[in-house]
Amino acid sequence: MIAMMRFSKRSLAALAATLATLVATLATTLIVQAQPRGPAREILPLTGDLYRARNGNWYTIVLVTRDGIILGDPINPAFATWLKDELGRRFTVPVRYVVYSHSHFDHAAGGAVFADTARFVAHENMLRNMDGRYPHMPGDMVDRNRNGAIDPDEIDIPTKAAPGVCGMGPGFFASIDRNKDGLVPPAELQADIHPPDIVYSERMRITLGGRTVDLIHPGLNHSDDATVMHFRDERVVFATEFLADALVTTNPRSLPSTCSAFDRHPLSEWIRSYRTVEALDFDRVAPGHGDVFDKAVVTETREYFEYLVAQVSAGIRSGRPLADLRETITLERYKGWANYERLRRMNVEAAYVNLTSRPALRP
Repeated sequence: MIAMMRFSKRSLAALAATLATLVATLATTLIVQAQPRGPAREILPLTGDLYRARNGNWYTIVLVTRDGIILGDPINPAFATWLKDELGRRFTVPVRYVVYSHSHFDHAAGGAVFADTARFVAHENMLRNMDGRYPHMPGDMVDRNRNGAIDPDEIDIPTKAAPGVCGMGPGFFASIDRNKDGLVPPAELQADIHPPDIVYSERMRITLGGRTVDLIHPGLNHSDDATVMHFRDERVVFATEFLADALVTTNPRSLPSTCSAFDRHPLSEWIRSYRTVEALDFDRVAPGHGDVFDKAVVTETREYFEYLVAQVSAGIRSGRPLADLRETITLERYKGWANYERLRRMNVEAAYVNLTSRPALRP
């Protein structure tokens, strides 16, 4: 009996130790899970030697040739560093070209990682957007006080007015205010953007390793320096924002975000941009945000813009006030599109402002 009691005590001690270990392991696991995780990153095959590379809901494009790689946006320094390591591990050739879709900081940063082997290509307006003056900015983050620098209000005002649509997330200003002086001049904002050393005006072709990529400036839309990459052999187009903005994930049929009344560019220019892409010979769009979609969606989105313009123009001609148009122009035929309830009124108001004023082509 005594021996059995001693054995029971040893068993209880062992059980207690095991439980303590389990508790410690569980606590560690919970701590790790509670820690913030970075965006999901992966390289996804498209067709042949053409790939998409993902950083959360931001995407770029990669064409591998026998003489090197043609890369789209670097996106940001952390992602670019990861991508360079991944490409080096998978392929035996370096990045030879980095092609910017546009100059906005959330797509164009991080290119310096590839500067040891690559040249940087962009539409010529990107040089203007990096010349020290206030650049064209997304999300209604315009130079409201005309001091040539980014102030906290220029981030906070659009963020609070249209959370999740315009502006940026909490803490963004602090992340770009590197010297913590409460003011961010353009050079500070763009410190991680490697300037282009090759620019073009309307069209350009890159040939590398027997493969070709056509670069097309579609016009003014979400940015004023957009480039569409057309992979002829692969029948794929890569473009960001105006074909599918950051709100698009799995459904490309989505009402667009409307910051700065369609980014201070005339709606006629947006429609021209869609027509320019429609004229290209391709089957699929690999966008900078969201899933790959068919060419037909480009046409459908252009038709949406034309319908929006027609409906709002008719309302303006009738003399009805904006408050009335916001409620009565229902865009009913697009009720099944993503973000309809969230953005319908914003689309009507932005189109009204765009059509009744003269949106500045420069901030």
